[in-house]
Amino acid sequence: MATKYITRIAALAATLLSAAACIYPFEVELSHNGEWPLVVEGDILIGDISTVSLSHVRPFNADPNEYQAFTAKGYIEGEDGTRITGESMLSSSVLSSSWNPSANSEAALTFDTTPIQGNQRYRLHLTTLDTQGHELNTYESDWLDPCPAPTIDGLTYSHHPEYNELWIGLSMHCNGSHYFRWTYDEDWEYHSDVYTNLEYKSKTREVDYYDWGTPNLYYCWKSAKSSQIDIFSTVNQTEDRFEELAFHRIPLGDKRLQILYRIQVHLDAISEKAYDYWYNIKQGSEGQGSIFSPTPSQMASNVHCITDADVQVVGYLNLSARSSATMYYDNAVNHFYVPGRLAERDDQKVALARKDSLAYWYAHGYLPFDLVYEDLSPEPSHSLWTPKYCIDCRLQGGTKTRPEDWPNGDH
Repeated sequence: MATKYITRIAALAATLLSAAACIYPFEVELSHNGEWPLVVEGDILIGDISTVSLSHVRPFNADPNEYQAFTAKGYIEGEDGTRITGESMLSSSVLSSSWNPSANSEAALTFDTTPIQGNQRYRLHLTTLDTQGHELNTYESDWLDPCPAPTIDGLTYSHHPEYNELWIGLSMHCNGSHYFRWTYDEDWEYHSDVYTNLEYKSKTREVDYYDWGTPNLYYCWKSAKSSQIDIFSTVNQTEDRFEELAFHRIPLGDKRLQILYRIQVHLDAISEKAYDYWYNIKQGSEGQGSIFSPTPSQMASNVHCITDADVQVVGYLNLSARSSATMYYDNAVNHFYVPGRLAERDDQKVALARKDSLAYWYAHGYLPFDLVYEDLSPEPSHSLWTPKYCIDCRLQGGTKTRPEDWPNGDH
């Protein structure tokens, strides 16, 4: 049995307590001789690929020499004897935490659960391993009852100028389930504030047109995943459906709406106990809980360490079939996007540059976007420059990599 001590810790970014960028302190037992408390994130998805990500809760002042890197192996077991072995994901492929997208899990397993059906219970078995492959501890979830899959009837959007927002609505049939959690993936195409087909040639110290085949810096694509804990209940609702539930809002001046925006919504039915768990986590992470609210260490997990009963687990698994739907917003059709204006700062003013000052403007973070000719001269006398973040769309967080399934444009 590992020696225990009690310490007050703050959950690090890798744990689920960092939702909404909050640091939430709580009391937890930490093991000196074994593993730190394991955080289990994921669900068993019927008819889909399931991913279970693993990380550890650690105190900020923990001695790095006490922390033990680990990997994991495991399988999903069905009541009929079905066994689906998990595949370990490389660290570079481990998914970001849905509670904190900036934090990566330490290990993850994927399971091909596309063949399983929703007519029996399943449970998860995990074993953590050190870097030499020696087993550390073994974990097992409770048997999980399947939740009836909801049906997404459609996604819609509506223009609300009084709020200066675009509202995205979800219509669904609950199909007997009463508790739900949703996540979403967003992709959008946008452009920079200023277009240019010019560049500064450092070798010749001249402004000239782009070389053939050079990608422009005007169009970019960007992606994001939901990072909040989004849950809702229909227990107090008489109907078994929702009509255009406004679950997501985007300011009309947001770059996501500038050209083409796509949202993919994933809706899972969850058990009542899973809902209670996520509700308490959400309340705590958003600072809405009271001093009497349970802390994560007080909330029962349905994953347990079976080799050492004193080792704590944080997290709650669910068994469900996921429903997904996709919606596009095309600003060329609706024109709801409200372009913003550049802040009027000295460093954002357009510079009129002579040939002998081109190197100066380039060194100060400006790029050329137009040529100025005087008196019908065949050669430009000046060039117009502006800060490169007005020209290079990548400086707004996007990339020049166009999604393979993106439906429009040849940029």
